[in-house]
Amino acid sequence: MSIKLIALDLDGTLLTTDKRITARTRTAIEECERRGIQIVPATGRAMKAVPDEILQLPGVRYGIFTNGASVWDIREGKSIADQYIDWQTALKAVERLENYPMLYDLYIEGRGICEAQFLERLEEFGVPPENCRIIRSSRQPVPNLIAYLKEFHCPVQKINLIFREKAVKAEVRQELTQMEALCVTSSLPWNLEVNAQGATKGGGLERLRKHLHISREETMAFGDGENDLPMIQAAGLGIAMENGADFLKKQADAITLTNDRDGVAAAIEQYAFGES
Repeated sequence: MSIKLIALDLDGTLLTTDKRITARTRTAIEECERRGIQIVPATGRAMKAVPDEILQLPGVRYGIFTNGASVWDIREGKSIADQYIDWQTALKAVERLENYPMLYDLYIEGRGICEAQFLERLEEFGVPPENCRIIRSSRQPVPNLIAYLKEFHCPVQKINLIFREKAVKAEVRQELTQMEALCVTSSLPWNLEVNAQGATKGGGLERLRKHLHISREETMAFGDGENDLPMIQAAGLGIAMENGADFLKKQADAITLTNDRDGVAAAIEQYAFGES
């Protein structure tokens, strides 16, 4: 059965280590558009943190954002499906974490909301320079996040947590998993990502393919991290990057080259185009 939809994680997958799309990968995506294959960014990022270079790629009309909490028709500027944390649950979560040595921000209405100290202390918490640049360019500072939630009662797409100590990350993860309304995952060694229970990239892929009347067998997905596992499992063909987590590679249908060696392009050429 031919591939009609390809879901692509961004960081560590579509993008190289220095956050570029290679010429070979861009050519493969352009060929997908010619063949009528939907290219779908599937990321933990909020939509407004995704560069226009990606949103304007040939064939990109739909996106799966904030780990599947938001499925969006980019061209029409409207939501297809969403699954958010209600503001009361988000408030309980962040209040439980107030005394831990960590940083956090909230994804609300497609953008990151944070306190000023969050932006000022990124390097202190070991966040790599390129990630610092992306974060600072896509966040809106507010005086106090707890006060913001109490005042505006905003549903939250995702809570993003940053740690400098693995032990603290593990302790916080255990604390949050006790809240049944939440799903806790991670995409980077120094972060945790908290969504509503059931909001995953895999769930987002399933909702989108049904919206487009595409069967599971006609979908393909790429990823490298923990938050990509549900999407790899939900796709007809799940591809793990060679640079990906070992447990993800064990669950994938196939493993491609690294993100710095045109892994996405190589697998698209082989499996979607039938090239040897």
